Amino acid sequence: MCQGACPLLDALMIRSRPVSFFDRIVVWSLDLRLSGATRYLLAAILIVAVGVGRVLFVPDTLPWLLFIPATIAIALVLGKGPGLFAAGISTATGIASLGAIDHPTWMPRQQWVAASLFLVVMIGLVMLTAELRESLRRARRLNEDLIESERQAVERQAFLSGVLASSTDCIKVLDLDGKLTFMSEGGQRVMEVSDFNEVAGCPWPDFWQDAGNAEAKAAISAARQGEARNFIGKADTYRGTPKWWHVAVSPIAGPDGRPDRILSVSRDITNLHASEEERDRFVRLAENSTDFIGMARTDGSVFYLNDAAKLLVGLEDADTARLSIADFFAPEQAEMVAREVLPAVERDGHWAGEVDFRHFQTGTPIPVLYSVFPITDAAGALIGYGTVTRDFRERRRAEDDMRLLNGELAHRLKNVLAVVQSVAAQTLRGIPEAEAASQNLSARLVALGAATDVLTGSSWRSADLRELATRALSPHGRLGERIILSGPPVTLKPEVTVAFALALHELATNAAKYGALSNEAGKAMLTWSVTGMGEDATLAVCWRETGGPLVTPPARSMRPASAVSSKTDGPPGSD
Repeated sequence: MCQGACPLLDALMIRSRPVSFFDRIVVWSLDLRLSGATRYLLAAILIVAVGVGRVLFVPDTLPWLLFIPATIAIALVLGKGPGLFAAGISTATGIASLGAIDHPTWMPRQQWVAASLFLVVMIGLVMLTAELRESLRRARRLNEDLIESERQAVERQAFLSGVLASSTDCIKVLDLDGKLTFMSEGGQRVMEVSDFNEVAGCPWPDFWQDAGNAEAKAAISAARQGEARNFIGKADTYRGTPKWWHVAVSPIAGPDGRPDRILSVSRDITNLHASEEERDRFVRLAENSTDFIGMARTDGSVFYLNDAAKLLVGLEDADTARLSIADFFAPEQAEMVAREVLPAVERDGHWAGEVDFRHFQTGTPIPVLYSVFPITDAAGALIGYGTVTRDFRERRRAEDDMRLLNGELAHRLKNVLAVVQSVAAQTLRGIPEAEAASQNLSARLVALGAATDVLTGSSWRSADLRELATRALSPHGRLGERIILSGPPVTLKPEVTVAFALALHELATNAAKYGALSNEAGKAMLTWSVTGMGEDATLAVCWRETGGPLVTPPARSMRPASAVSSKTDGPPGSD
């Protein structure tokens, strides 16, 4: 700022300094800070000294000569009061120096007339000198005020120049025809103009594209009429960089108050425009989504719901400004959301699960998949909660239908197995050697029913190995005491589930009749493990019995249809 301002300030200071000896004396006297008594004492001393000098060096023919400049100097330097005092003392001193004690009137009548004229003239000169001194004081004050005003103007101009140079806005001055006459240094930088002379005189509207050109012309026309205009438009920089600008155009009034020039201030909003476009895309996405999308503040008050959200809960024409998160749930679920869901969102950054919204008109529960996430400000502080919730009514209805269908299928399958069991029992009744076969067949049909229960529980898609083993083995002994299960979670395909259940039934039946489960001390252990991953995974199952009786050869040979290996541990030599 001092580069342009300091030389001018120096010139002002030089102009304010006295330029002559007389000026310096007056300035010096105006700066004196003497009391009134001191001023009068100095005036008396000076006049007495002049009187002594007059007696010693000046003849009586010129008795008043030295008193005139001395009195005028006193009035000029010490002021009007001391000057009048000096005029009176000068007159008295002159009279005292001219008179004689033996003269009847002290001095001739002519000298009295001269003394009176001297006093009158000196009073006039003192008054004139004092007025001159006061005029010099006023002139000095006016000069200092002028210098201060000019200094402030210089500083203000330097400040404005610095502001214009530092501003990132493009500040331009146009003539009434819309041609460029000025562009700030900051504006030249943001517009990528290296030399203003390259664009000086160019029509300003020609820089704008598409609708911005019409907006610029309309703004200039309005400025000619004394009106201000704002618009947003697209314009390339001088080097061809495309940018978006927010533009304010206003008239600059001339001395007559009418528009003389036009001020245009353009602000680069390219990044803001891009973020607004991105925000608009997200808004359109939210508004066109069929999912429930809403946002609420940290106190639970709702401040946004899309149309799908209002439609889902029956708020199409309702005022949603006073709603809170709790209003969308039944009381018990609202308490769960406040106690578990929102703290989990703050702690983990997300929560998802199945809940029931309530319909605001009918109160009907609406099954939904409720997904909640935090909304944060630019500093990362939590300012609210957002949700994208999906209507689960159709899926819940389909699941209920599937569950009902599976239940009906399981019921009918059990009926068929019961009929088969009854037919087999009737067919084999009365045949002594077939009684054992009938019992075995019934037991196997029960095991088959247990396997189908597991499959129907998962809609015949898969079966958990542990659950299948529990159902198949629990009738033969206490699980955890006589029958031990151990292994990782394994899901069986439906095509092997029934065969695996029958194999477990056979192993447990043999153990109950002949093996470890036939006494009170033996135990059976079913263990399994998985090696590999994906399609290359291999399941290994081991059935082991301990504490059972000695093994004896069977009455007849029978090879199990299952591929499951079995091993019975008895006393030494009993394998």
